[in-house]
Amino acid sequence: MSEPAFRDPKPARWTLDGRDGLRALGPHLVAENPDDFHSRGRRWSLSGVVISDIAQTPVQISPSGRDPEQRDYVSIVFVRHGIFDLFGSDRTYRFEAGQAGYMVGWDEVEAVNPVKSRVAMVSLHRDLLAANGVTVTQKIGAFGDNSRLRRPTLGFLLALMEDLGASDDQTAPSGPASTMLTQLMAGLFLEDTVHRTESERSADGLRARAEAIIARSANDPDFSPQVLAERLNVSLRHLQRIFRSQGLGPAESIRAKRLETALAALRLASQAPRSVAEIAQQAGFSSVKELRYALRSSYGITPRELLAGRPLGEGSESASGLSLTG
Repeated sequence: MSEPAFRDPKPARWTLDGRDGLRALGPHLVAENPDDFHSRGRRWSLSGVVISDIAQTPVQISPSGRDPEQRDYVSIVFVRHGIFDLFGSDRTYRFEAGQAGYMVGWDEVEAVNPVKSRVAMVSLHRDLLAANGVTVTQKIGAFGDNSRLRRPTLGFLLALMEDLGASDDQTAPSGPASTMLTQLMAGLFLEDTVHRTESERSADGLRARAEAIIARSANDPDFSPQVLAERLNVSLRHLQRIFRSQGLGPAESIRAKRLETALAALRLASQAPRSVAEIAQQAGFSSVKELRYALRSSYGITPRELLAGRPLGEGSESASGLSLTG
């Protein structure tokens, strides 16, 4: 959601419609149907804290570059209705009703609300967060659905906005309300740090269990990433995410274990003669062709060349890049 420049410390309200309303917010906002654009909002400025309640039709927001001081703020966004997307250099976050995330400033990052949406936003000066033990290094981020503080924090925020909206006083109160709100927002970040640490530990444990199962089961041609996920009682997508965050994916790890087994057997074939087909099958490959592909793609060598005594690293690939059939 786009935040009109708040240099006025007094409470503010706005109603902006159509092309003129869109233009008033600035050129960094683009709506697919500008004639149908609507934005309603309220804003209260406390001591170092700004609270915003914004309802808006679909709009795309690009970094504005205005109000350089906003880079000293971090905005926590709670989606009350609709959808709110944040875009970073390497990932995208989508927030739906009841979820929450954060961003630097209030229009310093790329964002989209693809449907009519309403958000509550708290913009805090970094110094206030730092005083509560929080340093925000990412431009955007999300608070996990397992957060225990998200709902009570949103409840407090909504109650505070209701009290502020009902007040006839033209100066928003500060002091205790600002302090409590800052502590709650800092608590979200601190809780998220703990959850991420626990999640990383959990991911390490899951990866270790997966590797142990792969070591025992890779020689079964029917063993696959899907089978591995089922044995671990996790989704395939989650399993792939855990593996990719630490290197090879599950399919590549299974193939690497099969290749390790096949290589050991091929090296010993001169002492205990076995066919390539037998070695491939006992290692877990579905065919000689699959084994040949794994060897050539990993080491540039074929099973026949290994059986002939050619060491790894001296494959038959020519300097021109032409390959021979094993």
